[in-house]
Amino acid sequence: MDFDGVICNTEPELSISGYKSAAKYWPGVFANVDSARKLRMLDALARLRPVLVKGYESMVMARLLLEDPASEERIMQHWDTLLPEALQRWQLQPNVLSAFSDGYRNGSLMKDRHAWTHKNQLFAGVYEALRACEYPWYVASSKAAHRISVLMGSLLGIDLPPNSPRLFASLVPPEESKVEALRTISQRPLVKESRARVHFIDDRYETVRAVREAPDLSNVVVYLADWGYNTDTERQNAQNMDGVRLLSLMDFCELLRWGIIMGVDDGCEPSREEVTAGVAQ
Repeated sequence: MDFDGVICNTEPELSISGYKSAAKYWPGVFANVDSARKLRMLDALARLRPVLVKGYESMVMARLLLEDPASEERIMQHWDTLLPEALQRWQLQPNVLSAFSDGYRNGSLMKDRHAWTHKNQLFAGVYEALRACEYPWYVASSKAAHRISVLMGSLLGIDLPPNSPRLFASLVPPEESKVEALRTISQRPLVKESRARVHFIDDRYETVRAVREAPDLSNVVVYLADWGYNTDTERQNAQNMDGVRLLSLMDFCELLRWGIIMGVDDGCEPSREEVTAGVAQ
């Protein structure tokens, strides 16, 4: 399962860090921003979270919103082209901004862990459900391992070291990287020898689609988390995609607790092999 947008709402920390690191990187540009405008920009960054992949992108979004408050819709619709165009116009390399963003966020974490952690909140019911989960679980995320480890310990009381075999972190680009992570998990003896069914939950539509389209992962049950960072259109597309389930937060917690979703599969759904063989429909 993913971390950001599935287990934890990390958007406030990312948006605040994006704004503050942008203001620090471009002090002249952000010099005259008053508190009201800052709040409007943070609200816009929250709404734009579904199209963001790497943390430094929030810095770029913040500057674009400052330069043109009406740019939110264009960012939402055309981020793939607007991001490289902005970097080229400002004569910046992605790795430069990424290093600055990471440095700012790591500095905030080290300076005041409690305050940094407080900007990240578990989704309702996840604490109880994950702590009660008796099934093997893995976290597959584009987030840095040390940040996930801190939040798992602080918010959930679960020890998940950065080098844990249950943690697949910094998976960028998420589509290809998470497909590879699932292949690795599927080949582990715990899964392969017991022929266990793997459930994959993510809030990013493109990632869910990539997993579903991987032929060797056809036995993985794939879900799009409808409470995460995705749009109405993406949720509708997921509903219309064969082999993908749109998952609610309540059903996610139920899946963690019981390994099934009551009223949907009840633990008795036929396997793909049974359907193919005509044993079940």
